[in-house]
Amino acid sequence: MADVEKENLKNLEEKQKSRPGTGSQGKVSKPPSAGSGPASRPHSRTSPAPSRKSVSRNGSARSSAKGRPGSKISNMSGDVSDQSDNEDTQSKTTMGEGDGEGSDGYDTDLEIEDKRIEYDSTGRTTYKEACKQIGVVPVSYFLRHMQDSELVMMHHGLGPLGAKAIATSLVTNTTILKLNLRDNWLEAQGGKYIAEMLVENCYIHDLDLSYNKIGNEGSEPIAEMLQDNSTLERVVLSGNGFGDKAAEAMAEAIMSNQKMEEMDLSHNEFGEVSGELLGPAIAENSQMKVLDLSWNHLRRKGALAVAEGIRDNITITHLDLSWNGFGDDGAQAIGEALKSNKTLEVLDMSNNRISTEGAVLLAKGLIENDALRVLKMGKNPMQSAGCYGVLKGISQNPNSAVQELDFSDILVNDDFDELLKQVKEMLPALLTKTAERVHGRGGAAKDFKKAKPRADPMTKLKQYVEKNNLRLVDLFNQFDKDKSMSVTREEFAQGVEATGIDLTPDELKRLLDTLDKDGDGEIEYGGVGELVFGAQAHQEQERKMAKARSPLPSR
Repeated sequence: MADVEKENLKNLEEKQKSRPGTGSQGKVSKPPSAGSGPASRPHSRTSPAPSRKSVSRNGSARSSAKGRPGSKISNMSGDVSDQSDNEDTQSKTTMGEGDGEGSDGYDTDLEIEDKRIEYDSTGRTTYKEACKQIGVVPVSYFLRHMQDSELVMMHHGLGPLGAKAIATSLVTNTTILKLNLRDNWLEAQGGKYIAEMLVENCYIHDLDLSYNKIGNEGSEPIAEMLQDNSTLERVVLSGNGFGDKAAEAMAEAIMSNQKMEEMDLSHNEFGEVSGELLGPAIAENSQMKVLDLSWNHLRRKGALAVAEGIRDNITITHLDLSWNGFGDDGAQAIGEALKSNKTLEVLDMSNNRISTEGAVLLAKGLIENDALRVLKMGKNPMQSAGCYGVLKGISQNPNSAVQELDFSDILVNDDFDELLKQVKEMLPALLTKTAERVHGRGGAAKDFKKAKPRADPMTKLKQYVEKNNLRLVDLFNQFDKDKSMSVTREEFAQGVEATGIDLTPDELKRLLDTLDKDGDGEIEYGGVGELVFGAQAHQEQERKMAKARSPLPSR
């Protein structure tokens, strides 16, 4: 029996030796693959399996592969750890230096969502980056007020490049509705940058670019923008040196734009040719309600063309043509326009070289007009006879709606006073101003020189502070809602109203102008700010006035 077992064992050994791929010891050997290295060490439970890839925390391996051009996901056998290292290196390169999470891979069956940059509706980040690229210093005031509905940046000296940086950030800004860049030396190029921004921005509806030396060249992109813009309701472009070339561009804008309700083109250089261009555009516009063409050079044919435009216009209610050169012919044309126009309520023809004859010709239109409420004709060489002629025209119109006549700087005689008494019986609410006198609604003429002067607004402010045992800085601290150590004009006005300090709108404006030395729309009261300088200036003024009132010392 033992011999049989030995024989069987011997046969089994011989069979194992004869099998392919076995060694001399009877163990099965694995055929080596081409290029294979030494056998890999066994993996622990916490280590990644060789058939699975490490996933970066900033994105899955699948999304990384899709995001790289030419990347392919391989299922072939090989050294997966080297492939993962390459992917981690590419991921680092994509995400940028400093992101250390790209190499800390871990096993997961979940895809990691990419980080998303939050949308900046104010454009703050865009502004800082634009300043860096353009090479200008960011304006801290702009950064602090980018979320306000009204941005007032007067007298900041931005220049064309500063305007470019601001325009870049305002393209996506959704909070600013009113933009005031008055007196910033934007010039033609800066005006172009703002115009390009307003083509994209659909939130700003009030724009002030006055006194920026934009000139004829800069007027063209602004006019092109106005032709397509459907958001702007009020546009102020005064004091920009616009001439006949600019008038041509602005005429196209006035004719095409059907959204703008108020336009200020005063203090420019529009002459006779400009008037001939603007007149037909005014006639065609069917949306504008307020138009200011004062302080230009509109005369002769230009004045006649503007008057004809007013005759045919059906929407303008307030028109300022003061300080031009309409003369008697222009006054006659305005009179003819008043016969047909049924919408104009306020007309300013002050200082237009209108003589007595021109005033009488204009008055013929008042006989038929029943819409005009305010007529200003002061500073014209029309004398008392011209004022009498205007008043006579009103007296002949039983449907006249005139409530105010301004003949400032024109001396009137007794004949005018007698006729005024008769007219006031028909129009008891009529207010008439003449040289040094105002004929009030009560019928009596009051001498301006006898009016008692009101107290200085700064004095009123100091009296309120002393009465309530406060300091000026304490009062301003109450007005400062955001505790920024500065008070905006709006905050100051609201604070004054809440305290009950008796200030008229004109006094409030004078006080603000005194305190806001740099005209940036804010009063700084922290440290040695504008509040201190404003108070010192007022004290110095009081000392000078007291010195002037004091009698000279006797010798």
